[in-house]
Amino acid sequence: MSSISADKTALIVSYVFPPMAAVGGQRVVNFCKFLPHYGWTPVVLTVKNGVNTSWDPAPLKIIPETIIYRALTFEPVLRREIAQFTKKEAYIPKAETQSVNSNIEFKLSLLRRIKRFLRLFLTVPDHAIFWIPFGVLKGLKAIRREKISVIMSSSPPVSAHIVASILSRLTGIPHLLDFRDLWTLNQNYDLRNYPPIFKRYDKFWEQFVLKHASNIMTATPGCTQELEGYLKGSIRGRLVTITNGFDYNEIDLSKEFVAPEKDKFRILYTGSLYSQFNPVFFLEGLSLWINSNPHIEPKVQVDFYGNYDYDYNGYVEKLGLGKVVTFHKYINRRELLPLFTMADYLLLLIGFRPQARSVMPAKMYEYLASGVKILALSPEGPAVEWIKKYDAGVFICEPDQKMMVNLLQTIYDDWLKTPRRPIKYRYIEEIDRAKLTGRLAQLLNETAGLRG
Repeated sequence: MSSISADKTALIVSYVFPPMAAVGGQRVVNFCKFLPHYGWTPVVLTVKNGVNTSWDPAPLKIIPETIIYRALTFEPVLRREIAQFTKKEAYIPKAETQSVNSNIEFKLSLLRRIKRFLRLFLTVPDHAIFWIPFGVLKGLKAIRREKISVIMSSSPPVSAHIVASILSRLTGIPHLLDFRDLWTLNQNYDLRNYPPIFKRYDKFWEQFVLKHASNIMTATPGCTQELEGYLKGSIRGRLVTITNGFDYNEIDLSKEFVAPEKDKFRILYTGSLYSQFNPVFFLEGLSLWINSNPHIEPKVQVDFYGNYDYDYNGYVEKLGLGKVVTFHKYINRRELLPLFTMADYLLLLIGFRPQARSVMPAKMYEYLASGVKILALSPEGPAVEWIKKYDAGVFICEPDQKMMVNLLQTIYDDWLKTPRRPIKYRYIEEIDRAKLTGRLAQLLNETAGLRG
């Protein structure tokens, strides 16, 4: 791939962007890194004082030529929730809280109902709605200065699409949508328990954005299929898939890594744990397996790295896994990637909800590229298909603890009898970030031709 001078400019609107250490920001950063090789100059519109749980400014160093405009924002509700999130309440199984929480909706005081209404009013379509006016004003400034050819927006949060759609309508510049996760078709949307009036309000903004978009892309084939059925042909341009990927420029493909010592069978999880993407089923299966085979406890090690919605340590102790499972704090990707080669399996937790069948977490591509085997808990869908396609590991597709225990025993037995072998990164052309950005550049070229 040869570098050429960039002669077209794209305004990329994204709330998540470094120094926020959010996985969605990696997609935007990598697009910014490689777009100049295809004749496009990226200009980013993001926030100045956004809210997040982790921070890492290092990715900005790989895109020194990217022009960045930062708009003011304030998120009173999110700041309060982040403060509560950092305290991390202890995880309690649902069965133990059911009697306390049953019929709670019917017992809410009038004051609490009002508070809930106000909270929804301030967070639908998402928590970042307060940056919309500031984003539009800053975006207009960027458009005047930078001679923008195309406006592209990436979500979540979806407020980025609203900012971009308003800018497109005001200026006539075509708009390309990028859905890392879907909007009202999101796999966890039903868990938000929106009252009907807020669902209608949310759909209004979704239709406001979708109807005006020139082209639309999503990060997974499953999301593309779902959105295609939802739109039923009512789209101005094309609907395409450009997945996440792995930046092979970060590593040496020829390098071999010594496999970890055989003293421990190591399982590693990286990333956030929240909502349905939680470790409960896995931990319970792990507990059943180890408690029925106590002699293997000293031989098993499971490490979690990331941000978590609950403090799981008490539950881990209750399951008898205190000597096996460790929850570590968040560390950045530079520190995290070397840990991959010290693991025997990389754990992927998508859960078993049918709504999650289209989910393909960004970490999946790093797992695939690492060459380390994957242990996935996922419904049948793209993640499982890719594991099969590249013979990249094992999976369980339904919440059956007997199957979980049997699978753990199988991979442990295989580990015991398999000699240590060097590990190499796996090159997969279709997840190469540079080549994926080439496809984006072609889509930007096409979108730019749809002005007016």
